[in-house]
Formats: sequence, structure tokens, C-alpha cells
Amino acid sequence: MGDGEIQNQKNSQASGKIRAFIAVCLPSDVISDLSDLQARLRKFGIKMKYTDPENIHLTLKFLGSVPVPAVDRISASLGEAAAGFGHMQLYARGLGVFPGVRRARVMWTGVGGHTGQLEGLHQAVENHMAELGFPEEDRGFAGHLTLGRFKSGADPVRIADAIEEFGDFASNSFDVFSVELFESILTRGGPVYKVAASHRLAADRLD
Repeated sequence: MGDGEIQNQKNSQASGKIRAFIAVCLPSDVISDLSDLQARLRKFGIKMKYTDPENIHLTLKFLGSVPVPAVDRISASLGEAAAGFGHMQLYARGLGVFPGVRRARVMWTGVGGHTGQLEGLHQAVENHMAELGFPEEDRGFAGHLTLGRFKSGADPVRIADAIEEFGDFASNSFDVFSVELFESILTRGGPVYKVAASHRLAADRLD
């Protein structure tokens, strides 16, 4: 993490703001599956900055710098969004990169299972956050889990080979019962994520 980013965060904290995002947590067995995939990618020769497996999560909305007094309103609105959806079963699958093999910046694994429910939850979160003044994303939602990031000079041939080699990856399935509001704390050792609020989904629906 760059010193400039850390200093910007300190300035925000001094002015009463936190960095925040909304996401779904992963269970330990899925985190273990993703860690194993990362180890296989390292052995395959994929050079990138790997995400700490414990920090991998399914992001629904990045909020950015948020005034502390607004956290309660954000949490309440998130609770309203979550209340409209039942728990869902998902799993990690496949391998890909953003924005493409020739200019890869992020390597990810996708999400399978009850993705219609997931997309509906994402849109509800977008709608509720838009009412609080957070702009909606211009691009469509693509549920994914970030495995690592490339700084520069990523080998497109090696990346294409890795996608072919590990394209059939699938993790254990997992049930999603809640959605979380996180605070992101930047440190020189990497980001630290702290749950600021958690809201359960309705338990009587699984489409």
C-alpha cells in the first residue's frame, strides 16, 4: 500500500471519515479452496500481488470515503435492502481477468449458484445507496472474487494458459445468510477489513 494512500486515509480519519464497502463474507472452507487455487497459480508461474485469502470477499458496492455520522443511515438502508431477499447458495468457479488477457490488471474467480438472487440483491443495494447519494455503477454487475492484481508487464500468453488450465475450478458451495458493511483500513502490510454492521437476509426464501 502506497504511503500516499495511507496518508489520504489518515486525513480522512482526522476529518471524521472512513473508507467503506458492502460485501458478503466467505466461510473458512471456501477461503481454503481459494488459497489452494492461489498456490496452484503461483506454481504455474503467475506473477502478481496475491490477495490475502482471509481478505477475499464478494463485493456488492464500494462506497469510498464516508462521514462517520452517515454510517448508521447507511447501515439502516442496507438492512432494508437485505430484508427483501432470502438466503442463497453460491460457489466460486472458473478463472478470468479484468479487463482482458492483453492488459490484465485483476485475476478473479467467478460466482455460480443462485446468481439471480445475487444480482437482485446487488441491484437493491445499488438502489438504496443511490437514495443516500452514492452514484450507481455505470458497468453491469459481475460477481467475482479477486485473487490478485498485476502491477505491469503481465505475460498474456501465460495468463491465457492459466485460464485454460484452471478454468474448471470450483469451490465448495456456501450459503449466504447476511450482508456486511465493512470499514477498510489501509496499512503498509495491506488492507485490514473490519465489519461495521451485519444484516441477515430473510430466511424463508431460496429461489
